Amino acid sequence: MSVPDRGRVWPTLAAVVLSAAPLWLHLPFWLVALAFALLLGKAVLVWRRRAPPAFWWLLPPLLLAAWLSWRTLGTLVGREGGVGILLLLLGFKAQECAQLRDWRVLIALGVFLAAMPLLFDQSPVAAVWLALSLLALTGAMAALEGAPWRGSLRSAASALGLALPLMLVLFVVMPRLSGPLWSMPSEPGRQAVSGLGDSLAPGSVSQLILSREPAFSVVFPQRPPQRAQMYWRVLLLDRFDGSRWSGGEARGEAEESISGGEAVEYAITLEPDKGRVPALDVPQPGEGASSLRYGMVLRGDGKDRRTQRFYAVSRLGARYQAVLSDAERALYLRLPPGNSRARAWARELAASGEGAFVQAALQAFRSQGFRYTLNPPLLDQQDEIDQFLFSSRQGFCEHYASALAFLARAAGMPARIVVGYQGGEYNPVGRFWQVKSSDAHAWVEIWLAGSRQWLRVDPTGAVAPLRLADGAEQAVPALKEGGVTGLPPAWLRNLRQNWQAAGFAWQQWVVGYDAARQRNVFQRLGLGEGVSATSVLQALFVGVLLAGLPLAWWWRRGRGREEPMARGWRLLLEQLRRRRIEASSCDGPLELLRRAKPGLADAEYRQLKALVNDYVALRYRSRAVDAARHMDWLRRCRRFRLARK
Repeated sequence: MSVPDRGRVWPTLAAVVLSAAPLWLHLPFWLVALAFALLLGKAVLVWRRRAPPAFWWLLPPLLLAAWLSWRTLGTLVGREGGVGILLLLLGFKAQECAQLRDWRVLIALGVFLAAMPLLFDQSPVAAVWLALSLLALTGAMAALEGAPWRGSLRSAASALGLALPLMLVLFVVMPRLSGPLWSMPSEPGRQAVSGLGDSLAPGSVSQLILSREPAFSVVFPQRPPQRAQMYWRVLLLDRFDGSRWSGGEARGEAEESISGGEAVEYAITLEPDKGRVPALDVPQPGEGASSLRYGMVLRGDGKDRRTQRFYAVSRLGARYQAVLSDAERALYLRLPPGNSRARAWARELAASGEGAFVQAALQAFRSQGFRYTLNPPLLDQQDEIDQFLFSSRQGFCEHYASALAFLARAAGMPARIVVGYQGGEYNPVGRFWQVKSSDAHAWVEIWLAGSRQWLRVDPTGAVAPLRLADGAEQAVPALKEGGVTGLPPAWLRNLRQNWQAAGFAWQQWVVGYDAARQRNVFQRLGLGEGVSATSVLQALFVGVLLAGLPLAWWWRRGRGREEPMARGWRLLLEQLRRRRIEASSCDGPLELLRRAKPGLADAEYRQLKALVNDYVALRYRSRAVDAARHMDWLRRCRRFRLARK
């Protein structure tokens, strides 16, 4: 086998580094650094023209690195573990590369590695990086065969450009799986995109409010509700230990009955967090991938962590009634000891009845100097409610929700806290609503014994009305944009909205292109409702086959017109490749003999040399074309056979 010169392998090393670079964001630092160090070490060996280390020298450090990866990630399979092992194998394979075949295998590993970042991130940026990596790897393959680097890039761009139409057609018509090919389960302990935890304590929501990370996107086919009406239920909390509310896991099917309200249809796109699906208050039961659980919260199956699209219907302003059992009533009234002043005040507020209690509590928040702030003073863990209500009177939504729920329970009224999101930002470019982590919110539901229904009460609206109408950015000045880059806030908003719209379209039509969207595309193309992806693919296959028959006949006919000398030379090259001898059509006769000599027996080499000498004589020394001698030389080339090695 031939050994490529160092000028032909530099593009391969550069392309492999380019394809592996995004893994810095997803794998442990030491693992990626080790792989890059191995690639850098190989570059030094190539530069100094040193022989690669023997396999037995590479095996112990490879096993050690695999063991360290297992200790760090807890597995050698799955997403992080499997990609980490593949990256290590690529680095050690680069160290071993010597023959041309080794470098080709390294490029093949690089192609696989280039697709691995899609297991972690399916954004447009990841797709563009993948395209650049494939362009570099294809160009490196051409450069490895001796093509100039600039010419190899042009050849790679042409090859990928020719493949692009076929890729687009297959993407549209290939039968859809239940999920994307790159969808894999997350490793245990992975943080959810939404950021909502399983409990609520002072600081839980205010920590999220500084994040502008998107939580989910919503499309309303009809007229959307007002922003102040957008309460997105996610989690139900019904246990209080004096500082923290918990117990938000759904316990079964919904038992509440819904009546009245305006029906609103919508579609939510998100990456489910433990199966949690945000839903407008109040969701109603429906068919699909989500189910309505106890506490009027939507839940997916919890198994598929890929980005999904959920369809739901809610009834704005609906009343949902429930008959509480003795156990449920006791749960929603349970309080830990302490906070005596709050208990006494609650009994005082409840003296005039349920409705008067709610109005009196909200009026107190509104008129007694309470402030809505992102940085409230710290509260002692003992009697936190008393300290908040009668001392600091500064807090975020979790402080007000916790205090009101405590007051309601102390007044003998069952209460619970709902955690989710409130509001959202409309994107006029993409025509969708985006709810961010900064829209996280908490409110209270109080059970009214007279009407046997749950009443939503949001104390934050009494303290900071702008929070509900215009969002947290208007209620908390520290969250407003501007000033960082010197651009006006309107420019920043327009740039962000265009970027979000592009990401939303990418998510809907590329990452989220499922069987339902495929059927919709077929219907728009006029193929009818009963046409499946399999039937379309079969029709395309038959069409390609029918079109390929005349093309094959034309190609064979063109081969038949190939002149004898060119045909015989091609046959010689094919025989040498059977023996695994690298031979190119660009090689001259003398170069061909030089390449072939180490891999042939003496008799085989003499036979080849005679054919090559006759080729030179007939092609370059004879002034007149002797067709008979050309055909005789072609027949001798056909009889030249080498056993496959």
